[in-house]
Amino acid sequence: MNLNSYKNKIAGLNATYFQNGIHLFFFFVFSAISFLNHYFFRSAALDYGLSNQALYQFANFKPAITSMLLSYESAPYLSCHLSFWVPLLSPFYWLFGSYTLLIFQNLALVFAGFGLVKLGKYFGISDWLLCLVLVQFYASFAIYSAVSFDYHDNVIGACFLPCLFYYFLKDNWKLTVLCFLAVLISKENMAILLGFVSLAFLVIKPRVSKVSYLIPISFFLLSLIWFMVSSFYIIPSLNNTGTFDQIGRYSHLGSNLQEIISYIFTHPVKMFRMFFESHIQPDPDEKVKMEFLKVLFISGGIALIRKPAFLWMALPIFIQKLWNKELGFWGLSYHYQIELAPLVSLAILFWLKDIKASHLRLFLMLFLSISTVVITLRKMDHKYCESKPVNENLFLKAHYQAAFDLKKVMKGLETIPEDAAICAQANLLPHLAMRDKAYHFPILRDANYLLVLDPGMNCYPLNETEARALLDTMRIGKEWKEDSSYLPLRIFKK
Repeated sequence: MNLNSYKNKIAGLNATYFQNGIHLFFFFVFSAISFLNHYFFRSAALDYGLSNQALYQFANFKPAITSMLLSYESAPYLSCHLSFWVPLLSPFYWLFGSYTLLIFQNLALVFAGFGLVKLGKYFGISDWLLCLVLVQFYASFAIYSAVSFDYHDNVIGACFLPCLFYYFLKDNWKLTVLCFLAVLISKENMAILLGFVSLAFLVIKPRVSKVSYLIPISFFLLSLIWFMVSSFYIIPSLNNTGTFDQIGRYSHLGSNLQEIISYIFTHPVKMFRMFFESHIQPDPDEKVKMEFLKVLFISGGIALIRKPAFLWMALPIFIQKLWNKELGFWGLSYHYQIELAPLVSLAILFWLKDIKASHLRLFLMLFLSISTVVITLRKMDHKYCESKPVNENLFLKAHYQAAFDLKKVMKGLETIPEDAAICAQANLLPHLAMRDKAYHFPILRDANYLLVLDPGMNCYPLNETEARALLDTMRIGKEWKEDSSYLPLRIFKK
């Protein structure tokens, strides 16, 4: 072995070690966000409490019926979203309890990172340059917005996209199909994304065989059929209302899917403007949309423009997010843009593949990784949209602290019987969800325990005046007795 080949081997080995260190480091970063939020009672009933209740029910071979919806009726878990990762992961409930879904969500993000590395090596991109690709991906604002908002199935689904591309380009059809199904089962609306991805597959790879045509076309048809069947037959059949409730978020475009599609095609200019503007004019809150688009561009989104096939794939995410009538969907918060994190990094890899000069590749990745890190750190504290810096910002002292006597509250929760029907405020429910009857405050139904943290009560969906009036009414009546032994945890018992 000559000296140059030996040096190259050592350099490659060191880069691999460094890549593994990046994977491990960011797994701990994501865990420090999600685990601590849950531990310190900053996770929410919707949707983490709801998912934990279903996890417990599936693990015990019970019908998964969620009782935490903001209504007086329980409903099958799958009537909310057709998401199958919770039942698949339910056996691990016996090992990890209420942290199970958070653990696997963080592992899925690292799995996406490994997929990006595999694809980058397939493109002939150097190991050291792939370290910068990993930093850019793991630093994406879309990931931190998602993990700071507990667990969602579409996060896991999105993390299979890099491997889906890798195995498709490698002609490994079995694993391609497996990755496709892993995305498809994560949530019914992921079928729309897969439909766009399937069509893009027809142009991102030279078609040297019939299979290269048949696989994308088959994926497209399956995605279309799955979305239609799940959204308009399966979910309505499980839902108490007999409808697909998610369509209501686009009621400003029409009362049903046919009207919405008709409106879109008959108002193309208005629909284009809706990517940047509110559907209500004037609306000062529309600046939230522009903030999102600017941050995305700085975080590597320029690659979507450089590689239009990926802009096409991102289009359904933009549509679902920016054409929505609800302000909470428009901005940088929550999990409504997680799919863009792997799509942007994939677009960057395809961009790097086309650049022959190594120094230009290095300059591009240094710029994209640094800009992504900087804008993500900046937006952890400064967003136009609704945000909770204590949930997301690892550099805040408050992130590592409880806002109350944690041991005392946990001791109080241990006094609640495991089979009791309870009503609790939103941030208590993820810890109390391992039961069949757990209701979202203020819905009491047949609960024989009501639990709130006061002071510091999370009153959602009531305002504070309404919530305190309800508690005062319970104190006056003879049906409930209050136990304040574990303040700030107040326990009302019938």
